[in-house]
Amino acid sequence: MTLLASHRRYMGLLVVGVLVALLLSNLIPDPAGRGIWRGGVKPPNAPWYQQWHGKLQRLGLYFQDNFGFRATLPMARREVREAFGSEDIRPIYFGRNGQLFTTLQQSAEQSAGILIRKGAVERFTALMAVLQRHLEPLGAKLVVAIPPNAQSVDLAELPEWQDKYPVPYTEYSMMLDTLKADGITAVDLRKVLRETPAPRRYLANDTHWTHKSSVVAFNATMVAAGHPDWQVNLDEVVGPMEPYGLGDLGRLLRRAPPLPDENQHLNLKPEQPQLPMPGVTAHHQHRAFDPYVVKYSDQGPRVIVLGDSFTVGVWTRLFAFTPVSEAAWMHFSSTTFGSCDFNFRDVMRFRPDLVIVARTERLFPCMKDAWPKGLPFRF
Repeated sequence: MTLLASHRRYMGLLVVGVLVALLLSNLIPDPAGRGIWRGGVKPPNAPWYQQWHGKLQRLGLYFQDNFGFRATLPMARREVREAFGSEDIRPIYFGRNGQLFTTLQQSAEQSAGILIRKGAVERFTALMAVLQRHLEPLGAKLVVAIPPNAQSVDLAELPEWQDKYPVPYTEYSMMLDTLKADGITAVDLRKVLRETPAPRRYLANDTHWTHKSSVVAFNATMVAAGHPDWQVNLDEVVGPMEPYGLGDLGRLLRRAPPLPDENQHLNLKPEQPQLPMPGVTAHHQHRAFDPYVVKYSDQGPRVIVLGDSFTVGVWTRLFAFTPVSEAAWMHFSSTTFGSCDFNFRDVMRFRPDLVIVARTERLFPCMKDAWPKGLPFRF
C-alpha cells in the first residue's frame, strides 16, 4: 500500500520525532538556558496584588528564557553560521576577556573612527552654541559631558584584532574640538574614565558604565562646571562590587554570559521623591524617562541634566551631597533612541543655573535634522 511506502514511514517517524522534541522542550528546561529569575520586582510597600503580579511576571520570563530551546537554537544558529563563514548579525560581540560589546547604533564603527557623520556632529555642536547663547542672558552655565561608548574606554577589553588599529580620530574628538573652538565647556569623559583605576569601567554584560564610572564622570563634570567643591567623596559613596541584575547585552545573548553581572554598591543619602517638573508639556515615549525634579532645599542653585539611561536616577541623587536646591532630569530626546529633540521651552521654564548635556556617545549626533522643540535655529 502506498501509505506504507518506506519513505513515508521515515517521514512519519521524523514528524513524530519533531513533535516529541517540541513537547519535551516545553516540559524540560533547556540545558543551555541561563536558569535565572529576572524582572517583576515591585517596591516593598506595593499592595499584595501587585506583588503577586510581579511573581507571575517573573515566572513567565523564566519559562520564556529557559524552555522551548530558547538558548540552544540561537547557539546552534551561531555555530552553523560560523561553519559556513557567514557574518554574525547579532548586535553583540565578545572582547578578549569575555566582556560583551554592542554594535547597535553603529557604536563599534563610531568608536573605531570608521564612521564620521560630519553633518550630524556639526548639527549637535551648532545646537550647543545656540543653547549657550540662550542661557547666557540668564546667567546659566552649559557643560557638555558625553558618556562614551564602552569601546571608547575599555580598550584593553576589546577583541585582539583591534590592537593593530591606532587610536582614532572619532566623532567624539570632532565634537570636543568644535566645542572648544566655540568657547563651550566640555569634558572628555573618555580620558577621565581611561585613567580611572578600577577592575571594570563598564558592566561586563551591559552597554552602561559601572556605578564607580558614573560617580567619577559626575565629579569630572562638576569640576568642568566650575564647582570642584561639588565633587562627592569616592571612598564614601562607592562601595565594593556586588551581584547585579542581568545586563541588556546578556539578555540578548540568550545564554549564560562568560563573566558575572557585578556592579559597585552605592552609598547614597536617603532617596527624595522624584516630582514632575512644573509646567512640563512634553513627555517621553517611555514613562521611566519622563522629566522629573528632586528638591533638596529652598535656597541654592538649580541644575538640570539633559541625558539618558546613563544618568537617570543616579546623578540627581548625587546632587544631595552638594548645595544644589533642585536637581532636574530630562531625556535629551522625546524617544529612547532619538536625538536632539528635547523640549527647550520646558528647560527654560525650570530656569536652571547649570545645564548639563549628557547624551551617550552613540546617540549624541543630531540625526535626520533633529532639533529641540521651541529653540530657534538661529539666535
